[in-house]
Amino acid sequence: MTTWAIQEQKVAADGRRLYLVTDSQGGKYLWEPLNLTLSSKERLFVELLRELKSLINQPIDINGQLQLICYEGVDKYQDEYYLRIGYAEELWTNWPRKGEKRYALPEVATAALGLVEFTQTVFDMDCSFAGFFPGDLLPLGGESWGLLDPRVQKLLAPYRDGEAIREYYLPPEVIAGAEWTKKSYLYTVGLTLYTLATGVFPFPLTNRRETVTAILKEEPLDPRYCREEIGEEFAGLILKLMKKKEEDRPDIAEVTRELERMRMEQTLAAAPAEREKVKERAALMRRKVEQRRKRYWWWQRGKWPLAIAAVVLIFVILLSRGNYEEKITPETTPSEVVAVFYQGFAELDTMKLEEPLMKGVGQEFVKMVSFMHVTSKMRQAYEFIKVPFLVLEELKIEEDSASSPEKPVFHSTYRLKMLEGQNYQIQERRDRLVLTRWKKEWRIAELESIVLEEGMEPVMGFAPGDVLEEPTKP
Repeated sequence: MTTWAIQEQKVAADGRRLYLVTDSQGGKYLWEPLNLTLSSKERLFVELLRELKSLINQPIDINGQLQLICYEGVDKYQDEYYLRIGYAEELWTNWPRKGEKRYALPEVATAALGLVEFTQTVFDMDCSFAGFFPGDLLPLGGESWGLLDPRVQKLLAPYRDGEAIREYYLPPEVIAGAEWTKKSYLYTVGLTLYTLATGVFPFPLTNRRETVTAILKEEPLDPRYCREEIGEEFAGLILKLMKKKEEDRPDIAEVTRELERMRMEQTLAAAPAEREKVKERAALMRRKVEQRRKRYWWWQRGKWPLAIAAVVLIFVILLSRGNYEEKITPETTPSEVVAVFYQGFAELDTMKLEEPLMKGVGQEFVKMVSFMHVTSKMRQAYEFIKVPFLVLEELKIEEDSASSPEKPVFHSTYRLKMLEGQNYQIQERRDRLVLTRWKKEWRIAELESIVLEEGMEPVMGFAPGDVLEEPTKP
């Protein structure tokens, strides 16, 4: 058994820790803590660890301007788990710069070239992942950049504090259900560059509904109004990459060509006169964006039903089909609220699952669906599994005898099948759901779930190499 000794710790600007460790032979390694919100005693933790090790054992071999930082394994030391990285001096030295609020514009341009090249390579190798995220990048000195294995970061994100924002880096078309394309990746390049250059996420983060609606509906504010030294051409390229429609985004060759030209002509940064002009308008433009958002959400939540109906009709006509729309309204009955919950569960749809729940309720289900959703995407990409990852059968929902108009109570029974390896883990479950009024809408305030029986069965027709099917609906 390997004996480990921690020698030193460094903390990144975003709070992520990295340890320098040695083994019993004096070999040097780097440890990044898993930092999961799950208890190591939970079944979900064991499953996640299994998926993580499987992923690490399938490293991506990519050499380019962007240095891919792959993990070598998972180690346990005392009561904590760590991702092991082979020692690299530039990674250890520059770790404190990871997650800085903003970076020098030449550094951002170098990161852009690396990300664009990486996108092309990923598609050439048919080894896709869910886009780019600024928290996975760190400067390595000399304007070079490293990228922490994005597959691993994506897998762990739902179980780490502060990682919820990652899902908002998805392109509008992917949020709406479309497949990933090169231009989908380029959208995430643009949004990542926006954050690296300005230190600002360009959409509101007040709540999920407003964030998703803004991503689907709004064009981002010109990044120069967040950092006036950004040159007009560089800002324009970032905004082109973030266009809502794929066909409006530039291709990889054009992005590379424009970046190289701007670096050569030294137009990444704005001239002093241009900076002053932008600075004068910045506060006004930011205020206009805020006012526009307030007007939009005033109409959405306003007190004039007839006016709202007219505006909603206009929005239905004008807004894109991909806009996220909540399922629950003041007219939604308690039984329909319960049905939305189980529909989200069966479809592995976290948004739909969480909408009927009061804050903090049903976390077991939220974690389960998040895990199954990420796992299904990973195994789809790397094992080409075609069978459903979650099957919800024989769902029966009945109103409980203790139910009342003021406090509706329901109970349900169903069979749950969850894919583990090449078998289904089967659970016969019974739930009790208590609803309450919240802002004139019914929400699930209490959720108790009991596993009545458990078992395993082999998956019929299990054959890696095909396309994943959609989850079976109840």
